[in-house]
Amino acid sequence: MGLGPTPATSSIILTLIIDAGIQVFFYLISAALKTEKLYDLAGSLTYITCVIVAMANRNDGIAARQLIMGIFTLVWALRLGSYLFMRVLKHSDSRFADLKKSPIKFAIPWFLQIVWIYLTALPVFIILGNPSNSQQGLIWSDIVGIVLWAIGFLMEAVADAQKNKFKKEHPRDFITTGLFKYTRYPNYFGEVLLWFGMWVISCAGVAENWQWVSVVSPVFVYLLLVHGSGVALSEKGQKERYGERLDYQAYVARTSTFIPWFPKKQDS
Repeated sequence: MGLGPTPATSSIILTLIIDAGIQVFFYLISAALKTEKLYDLAGSLTYITCVIVAMANRNDGIAARQLIMGIFTLVWALRLGSYLFMRVLKHSDSRFADLKKSPIKFAIPWFLQIVWIYLTALPVFIILGNPSNSQQGLIWSDIVGIVLWAIGFLMEAVADAQKNKFKKEHPRDFITTGLFKYTRYPNYFGEVLLWFGMWVISCAGVAENWQWVSVVSPVFVYLLLVHGSGVALSEKGQKERYGERLDYQAYVARTSTFIPWFPKKQDS
């Protein structure tokens, strides 16, 4: 079996339509109000809506693997979406400062969010489109994927909580404790890890060769967070704020940028 039409095809088409429709709807409201505060909320609601519709749009029940991936996505979207929405209510998002002044320029991040949602959740949309009777029982790769997802999810959630607490107490400083002792971006590492785990779970439940289509998800998330709007953008901002401080320079020198590891010993 190759990459011809499969039951998953209708699922990935339906979710793309829903994805695009929700982004256009929220973009029109946001452009009219010239606000970025609905952006992350729209992203979270899109994941949730797409998964619920894909799970409900079935007439043959749902297999364990499909249920796990659907629930994992809902839990992740609810947690991250609520966190980002509450944060943007208190503080503006500087990424949109100039963009929201022009409806045309402001449309760019909304289009990119369509792509981000679709590619990130592609393994979920594919697996939820397959018949439940095509799913074998859970095997060792599912367990590996579940463990990876759980570690990544907890790491991201804990890192967000640690940084949020620290910034309330030290709004002008940078965090070096907790998970940030081992990597400067534990939240981004956790995000990449959990989506890699989702892809691993999906591998045993998709038609032949479709796993090589869905692998675009963890690869895309990694490239986006490490070389795009994540680490690279954050590094630039950190250097502008703290780059001349010796304690920040020492922190950067001893701490892994992305993959968690023990701090390097500093020369005395």
